[in-house]
Amino acid sequence: MEDAREVAVAKLAELLKHPDDLNTKVGPLARKLAKEKASIDAQLNTGVQTQLDNVQEGLETLTISQKNSNKVKENMRQIDRLCRDAQSMIGDFPRISKASSTQIAMMISRIHQNFAATQQKVEALQELYQRLKYVEDMFRPLQEDPFSPSDQPLLHIHYHLFKLEEFRDQTMHQARDSPHDVIITLKTYFRRLDVLSDDFTQYLWLLARHLLQLIDADCGPTVVKLAKIIEVEEQADEKALAARQAQSNHQDLQGQQKGWRLAEGNPRTIKSYRVEFFEQLHQSLLERFEDMLAPYKEAEDWSGALDVTDFIFNDLELVFDQIVPKFPKKYKIFPYFVLEYHRHTYDFLNQIVGQDLDAGTILRLLRFVRDYYSTMSTRLGVTEELLEPQLLDGQEQNLVDEYLKLVRAKLVEWTSNLMSKESRDFVQRTEPPEMTPDGQYGMVGAVDMFQIINQQIDVAADANQGKLLYLVVSECHKVMKDSQSFWKKLLASELRKQVDAPDEAPEGFVEYVMAMANDQIKCADFAENIVKRIMPFVEGKYKSQVHDKLSTAVDGYMQIAASGREALLEVTFNDLKPVFNELFTTRWYEQPLVPSIIETLKDYCQDFATHLNDFLFNKLIDDTMDRFIMLYLEAMRHKNAKFQMEVCLDKIQKDVRLSFNFFAKFKSVEELEERFDVIDKVHTLLESNRRMIFVDYYSLRQAYPDVPLAFVEDILSKRDDLDRAALKDIIEGIKAKAREYEPDANTPPTIFSRIKW
Repeated sequence: MEDAREVAVAKLAELLKHPDDLNTKVGPLARKLAKEKASIDAQLNTGVQTQLDNVQEGLETLTISQKNSNKVKENMRQIDRLCRDAQSMIGDFPRISKASSTQIAMMISRIHQNFAATQQKVEALQELYQRLKYVEDMFRPLQEDPFSPSDQPLLHIHYHLFKLEEFRDQTMHQARDSPHDVIITLKTYFRRLDVLSDDFTQYLWLLARHLLQLIDADCGPTVVKLAKIIEVEEQADEKALAARQAQSNHQDLQGQQKGWRLAEGNPRTIKSYRVEFFEQLHQSLLERFEDMLAPYKEAEDWSGALDVTDFIFNDLELVFDQIVPKFPKKYKIFPYFVLEYHRHTYDFLNQIVGQDLDAGTILRLLRFVRDYYSTMSTRLGVTEELLEPQLLDGQEQNLVDEYLKLVRAKLVEWTSNLMSKESRDFVQRTEPPEMTPDGQYGMVGAVDMFQIINQQIDVAADANQGKLLYLVVSECHKVMKDSQSFWKKLLASELRKQVDAPDEAPEGFVEYVMAMANDQIKCADFAENIVKRIMPFVEGKYKSQVHDKLSTAVDGYMQIAASGREALLEVTFNDLKPVFNELFTTRWYEQPLVPSIIETLKDYCQDFATHLNDFLFNKLIDDTMDRFIMLYLEAMRHKNAKFQMEVCLDKIQKDVRLSFNFFAKFKSVEELEERFDVIDKVHTLLESNRRMIFVDYYSLRQAYPDVPLAFVEDILSKRDDLDRAALKDIIEGIKAKAREYEPDANTPPTIFSRIKW
């Protein structure tokens, strides 16, 4: 204290050296010292407070340390108590306590291994999310674009994911006896791995469902990687199953207290990737069929659906060339694809069969089945025997019967409608018939009917089934024959009306007969064209039958056309019959009658030449000439006919000359001379004197062996230059001469056989 005072006095003495300093420096010094004192007091207070806080914290630490020390002591006492209790729980404790150092070392080594494994497990768990992120980063681009380039790290991803799954399965297996909360915790921890694993699996099945698209996108290496992954997973499954089988077979050894024990199975979850792969393929092929055929099914366009089935063979060729080499042979990829496509095709055809099909679709279906098996064999080398089940289940004959039933019904319906309209037009004749650009009459029925027939035959021919084509031709033949019978009856009925009551019948009969006859020729041509067109497609055993049926149809049409010609003749000569009845009568001598006949024939023949088929017209001219000659000869036998000699001979020559000149417009002179030869010989017989009659009769009989003797008697009896006695002698001589003459039995009949005496 005194030292401090001395120091202070010395300090003051140094500061106050002069008396004036008391007045000038004491005040400021007092204020300065007061500030310094206040600052020092504040520092001292802060330091004191800090020291007090440190002391308080130290006291609290000492209290906690004392508590922990007491707790440790209590735990140690508890451990000591547990150790004493454990000795009574372990039966072999005395032996263990007496174990050798080697045994103890082994036990310690095992404990060390367990600790090391535990440490490794902990480290793996700590690194799990880091490894997952690494795999996720590689996998994310693949998810965004399944058709990414072939250098994608698919195998690398699978390798890491496989190891992570293996770690998960082992961990969960080791913790299987742990408390429930531990199991839940581990499952939660592995949930991210489970999600990634499921995403990767779904990605693999996405690839499996798009194998064909991958090949089209030049991603063949991706398909190879997919096959490799499936193989790796299958091998892992086989090992796991083998371990479980071994565990099951040696279960009794596991419970025995031996020096060894079996492993407790394999913790792997069996994935069965190969089975799932084929299931995905099955589903994808089903979807492919649905995608390709769905639009046609919705529209019920079954023919269109059959037309797009070429994708089946294109896909299978692609599988054989591009996919099969990328999979192990044991997978039998190609047979699998073939059977899958075949079964889907089988189901699809059964759906079609269950519908109400038209005739064209039935034929298209039958043709598809045959073409399907043929294409499978030629393009893919797959025989019909390997394709099960059989398409249509062998119902082809039922379909053929159904098709024929529809064809028959349609043909009958269509032709009936056509015939109904045609017959109505033919009978009523309110409008003139159709006329072609070249002036020939016709009706649309023939063309329409054969369009229908040709359509049915062509469709049947396209079906490539010989029997079916034959059956369709048979049905069409029936329709043609029914049509011919119809026209034959209708023509006869209308002709009778026209002949019996021409004034009551509607006009235009001749025109419609020409139209009908022209159509029959068209029909005959159409039928012949069918023969030429389809005969190469008809199977050998049906060729003769098909040819006979169609040839019969052609003949039938020609016969109806001939009936039309005959009807035209009947109408033509029905108008001329009264004139022919007056030939060689008094009126014939008084005025020329044949010129009027020729004028009438000229009018008719002019119409025939303009509106009738050329073939029919030529035939009709022949028939007209024959009918003219026949009626001219018949007129010589009429009861009112008289031959005024010399006059009649000259008139006959004039008649022949006039008619000859008329027919010369259509026929050659040589042919006309041959046809009119019969009148010439009769004319010679008429002008023959008594001595030459036998010679002239012999000449007539030799040229016309079938000339009736009654005809000769009639015309000779009508000569006015022969009395009864002379006529009797001549007739008896002629009869005797006739008995001497025996004509050749093979001589064809002449015009006299066609005259109704």
